[in-house]
Amino acid sequence: MRVAILGVGRLGAFHAKVLSETKDVDELRVYDADAARAKEVAGSLKARAAASVDEALEGVDTAVIVTPTNTHASLIKRCLDARIATFCEKPIAIGIPETRDIVAHVERARGKLQIGFQRRFDAGYLRARDDIRAGKIGDVFSFVMVSCDRLPPPDAYVATSGGQFKDQLIH
Repeated sequence: MRVAILGVGRLGAFHAKVLSETKDVDELRVYDADAARAKEVAGSLKARAAASVDEALEGVDTAVIVTPTNTHASLIKRCLDARIATFCEKPIAIGIPETRDIVAHVERARGKLQIGFQRRFDAGYLRARDDIRAGKIGDVFSFVMVSCDRLPPPDAYVATSGGQFKDQLIH
């Protein structure tokens, strides 16, 4: 399988590392708006740094979008229009109208899109769900979740992500 990763910041670099260790991935291309960052990540993983989104997407089977939220919608459309199966980190877009537009575009394009809601498959969350369903902890009236990163995101990220509430509450 030929895979393009668009965006190799902290999370994108993690996706790149995991994919580089996946036996079914024959070719891994990485693109980032910071060309030096793309080259650095590619060099550490036996991947190829692409100079543009077009170069990254040319002839790939699937794309992984790990760019700032304000770029998700246009990149999703671009990938689906090229018939590329796409995984995109959440959220789909910054606002509800743009999100609805993407959902409609997916339906029109009959494309394959997965949004990264990984917590649904997290072992701790699955166990909590199963325990609640089995009645092991009684009636649940409230659920409190605390989620945080080790460090706050850079100001530049906050400006392109829709802010902490939109970026974090999607979890």
